[in-house]
Amino acid sequence: MRKLLIIVSMFMTFLIGYGKPLQINVEKGAKIPNFELKDFNRVSTKSRKIFNNGKPTLLVFAAEWCPHCRTELPEVQKFYDANKDKVNVVVVFTNSQTNLGKTQTYVKDNGYTFPAYFDENGAITRGFAVDGFPYNLKINNGKVEEKLELPVDFDSLTASFAK
Repeated sequence: MRKLLIIVSMFMTFLIGYGKPLQINVEKGAKIPNFELKDFNRVSTKSRKIFNNGKPTLLVFAAEWCPHCRTELPEVQKFYDANKDKVNVVVVFTNSQTNLGKTQTYVKDNGYTFPAYFDENGAITRGFAVDGFPYNLKINNGKVEEKLELPVDFDSLTASFAK
């Protein structure tokens, strides 16, 4: 009986821990499923709490080593400072070719205060099928509104979110 309980427990752990991978359709109008975001202190937030709070969301996938991200993120910070009461800004940093410590140092050294998360196992980045950095989406009421054309800057972000 004890062996059976152990086997059932291991099976349930496998099912819960290794469920279906995150797959997100990023076509216009597609609903974003709920998933977990972890900040730099490994505190979890459910995505629906952000994406469904009545404000549009700028979702940015970035890498601390990416030259285009290094150009874009100061613009994202400027946009966040000017619009944080009207627009959610979520920056998800990849684990690709880096680690949490390097990313934390980069964010701190640049004085970024926008909400930043770390995709420690790459599941979110893979789920959104991110094929390059930066990668930017406008989300409204939990649905994809548009993939923003690169490069983005304060003016283009302001224009996109004024629509």
